[in-house]
Parts: sequence; C-alpha cells; structure tokens
Amino acid sequence: MDPSNGALFSEWRRRCVLLITLGALASCQSDGRKMAPGMFENVLSAMDSVLAGTPQAEDAQPKAQTQTDGSQAAATEDQPALAPLSDAELDAESPHLGDEALIFGSSDEGVRPPWNSPYEVFGDRYEVKKSSLGYVEVGIASWYGQKFQGRKTSNGEIFDMNLASAAHKSLPIPTMVRVTNLDNGKKIQVRVNDRGPFHDDRIIDLSFAAAKALGFSTQGTAPVVVEAIDALNYPDKAQKQKPAGPKIYLQAGAFQSIQSAQNLKRDIEANLMLQRLKAVVRVLESEFEKDSTLHKVWIGPIQTTKTEAAVTRILVQMGLAKPVKVVAN
Repeated sequence: MDPSNGALFSEWRRRCVLLITLGALASCQSDGRKMAPGMFENVLSAMDSVLAGTPQAEDAQPKAQTQTDGSQAAATEDQPALAPLSDAELDAESPHLGDEALIFGSSDEGVRPPWNSPYEVFGDRYEVKKSSLGYVEVGIASWYGQKFQGRKTSNGEIFDMNLASAAHKSLPIPTMVRVTNLDNGKKIQVRVNDRGPFHDDRIIDLSFAAAKALGFSTQGTAPVVVEAIDALNYPDKAQKQKPAGPKIYLQAGAFQSIQSAQNLKRDIEANLMLQRLKAVVRVLESEFEKDSTLHKVWIGPIQTTKTEAAVTRILVQMGLAKPVKVVAN
C-alpha cells in the first residue's frame, strides 16, 4: 500500500472509532444510564482535536514523571523555595538528633507505640511520662530548622521548619503544650511530635516557626515556661478540674557572669526563707548573640497576687529594681 494512502486510512479509522464511541455514549444518556460527569465533553474535545489536527493530552510532555522506584521527579515548573535563614539564625540553630541516634525499646509489650516507649541516646536512658496531665516546667528552649528540614520526626512525620512543632524528651507524643518566652511574654501553642533536645540544660526544642513566633529565632536559647494544655490533651478530665490561677514569674536581675546570678539567687532564697515565703528561684540563660549569654534570675511560679506583692517588696528592700513580670497562662 502507498504510504500516503496508509496514513489516510489510519486517520479515517481513528475518526470512525470516535464517532462510534460518541454514538454509544449518547445512547447511554438517552436510555437512563448515566456516564461519568464531563465524559461527554471530553469525547467532544477529543473529536475537535482530531479534526483540527492538534495533539492529544497523552501526546504532550507531562509536568512530572514517575521514577522506577515510585517517587516523582521534579515538575517542570520551579517549586517555591524555603525562605533562607539569616546569618544570625544559621548560627543560632541547635544541632538536632534524628532517629538514627535513638534506640527505642518497650517495657509494656508493645502497648504503646515505639516513640512513647523508653529509649536510649548515646547510652543514656530516657523514660516517657505515662500522662502529661498537669505538666508544667520552667527551663531553657532551643530551636531547630534548616539542618533537619524534610527529615522524619520520632513519630514518623516529616519535619517542616515553617510549621509550629516541638521536641521533648519525656512528654507523650502527641502532646499539645503552651510555651511562654519569659524574655518578652510571647506565647504559642505547639504539638510535640519529636524527641529532644539532648542537652542537660534544655527542656524543649522548638521548630524554627515556633521560635520565630516567640521572638528568639536569632538567639540560640531563651528562658521559657512549658505547660501541657490539659483541656486539649484530656478534655474529659480537664472539665472536672478547677480552673488554674495565674502563674506569675518575676525576673529579679540579669548578668553576663553566671557567678553573679548564682550569688543573687542565694540572697533571694535566704530573704524568702526569713519571711517564710515559698517560691522557686532559678538561673536561666538567654543566648542573645553567638557566644554571648545573659544569666537571668527568675522567681516563680507564684500562684497569688498577694505572694507576688510580698516577693516584690522583698526585692525592693534588697535594693533591686522593680522586677519584670510575666504571666504564663
């Protein structure tokens, strides 16, 4: 057969098949059987393409291709890039350990998922709390972001530095917590889905987004209060509890010298004891620049305004300035 005649015959056959298909679909519509929404329009579009000689969708290049391992190749259009961190933020980001450094065990025959079982990190054993009900802790927060972007958290979720999340050594996963930055009073609610930070002086590792919301993304650390949100974690039990009063924290002083901060801590504890007042006094650090840290003396939590007034009066009598006040809840 002449090649040109063969091409004409193939084109004629293709058009006939489309016409027969269109007739069958129209018949389905008329006798009560329904075709999938948009199918009729798709066939008409295909016929128009054949008659006009334009390429079909399957002839066009796909935006993404599936690799042999099942993953997708990058689309032809560029994906939006993550906002780059500033130099100060790059310096402030903490090292964060992935699951390759954690060895999960189980002491309850698999009743809890691995990430809520006891685990080891570099030979140190950590126990996970059975419950977060009533949990409150004061300490130092750090944050992680770009170095861990796209890796798996302890419960298998993909870490996204631009979403608010947190890592904690002992709280059950997941736990919703409220974190208050004692330096500025800013608060944020975050969900714990990872393990860390594995530094003796730190109690929580926040995502970059959470640290930025709390105003310390250009710092390495900040003093914080971490409270489990019982109303979200245990709604049935929380309804039976009495509403908690305010948790007040007072900053009595800030020093570059840790020894000066420790000396003030001891003086305040002695004066509180003489007045028979009970309040915890801590030295917490704020890393405001690389290799530059302020050691701050914090008193609290203080549960009543009467106690707050008494503590403030003692600090003024000691010759200190009026303390900085932060309410955590």
